[in-house]
Amino acid sequence: MMNADSKLHAPVVKWLLTGCVLIAYMVVIGGITRLTGSGLSITEWKPIMGALPPMNDMEWNEAFKKYQAIPEYTLKNQHMDLDGFKRIFFWEYLHRNWGRLMGLVFIVPFALFWYQGRLKGWLFNRSIAILVGGGLVGALGWFMVMSGLSDNPDVSHFRLAIHLCAAFSVFAVVLWTALDLASGMRSFAPDGSAAGRWARALLVLLVVQIVWGAFTAGLDAGHMYNTWPLMNGEFMPENVRAFGALWTDLADHKDGVQFVHRNLAWLVAAGFVGFAVHYRREAGLRRVWGWLLAAVLVQFTLGVLTLLTHVNIVLGVLHQFGALLLLAALLLALHGTGRVRSSQA
Repeated sequence: MMNADSKLHAPVVKWLLTGCVLIAYMVVIGGITRLTGSGLSITEWKPIMGALPPMNDMEWNEAFKKYQAIPEYTLKNQHMDLDGFKRIFFWEYLHRNWGRLMGLVFIVPFALFWYQGRLKGWLFNRSIAILVGGGLVGALGWFMVMSGLSDNPDVSHFRLAIHLCAAFSVFAVVLWTALDLASGMRSFAPDGSAAGRWARALLVLLVVQIVWGAFTAGLDAGHMYNTWPLMNGEFMPENVRAFGALWTDLADHKDGVQFVHRNLAWLVAAGFVGFAVHYRREAGLRRVWGWLLAAVLVQFTLGVLTLLTHVNIVLGVLHQFGALLLLAALLLALHGTGRVRSSQA
């Protein structure tokens, strides 16, 4: 039978897991928005009034005129007509309004649960952090869009990476909180086992790979070398080191960014497979290791297929979504190997 705390927190767990699902959908919508070149179609940030789309021909023409004034149109999309603009506008509009929906889904139940006394102590503080984090992700989204409105036809891939990592971070906090309520509180610090230390090393590696994945998307670097396992027959083409500066070559240049992303994938796959197989009988990992193994193999395969198909939109979106699923599976392992904490901590 459920104890009093379980009954008290059951609706909160459902709320948090619903939030995880909404964030996952947001990652998918964000991926489509990026791959369809829709992210700069709305050139203003109006958190309240922006919820309404253009309602008539005059408003549509006004929105299109604002888009025609930015570099993406003048340098890349001069051929676009109003109907084409409406198609890209749809995805950015959906992306922003999904964010507004998420805000309501988090804020309204938060107020209700707080009123009912379900959110106290650490759970109240964690919930506030989630709300603030969600708002910050939205603000960082506009910070990213701003980088493509004046001097450049594309958003900064560095800002894109910050925005994506912020969204993944909020997802991680929400899922961790749900696990704390459902399975008992755990510290992020490892329990002292080798499995716990390995899991946290994998998190660092995965975060780096996610960052370079965002760089790859932001620079459209996935279109550069569409062969596998070699890059047009070479392990490291000469253009990878074209600038002679390590950071510029590997983080700010299409060839180098793809080189890092595709080769880090081997390390991520090897690390996750080795971890899952080696520690499959460890306490806290027996129910997780299969998910880890499946998630990393599917994600690796999606990455290869995305590359070979010159970044097919469906595969590209699934690849980005796969990164979130891989993170979720790893978070289960991290929680299972975390140090036990008191609910009073």
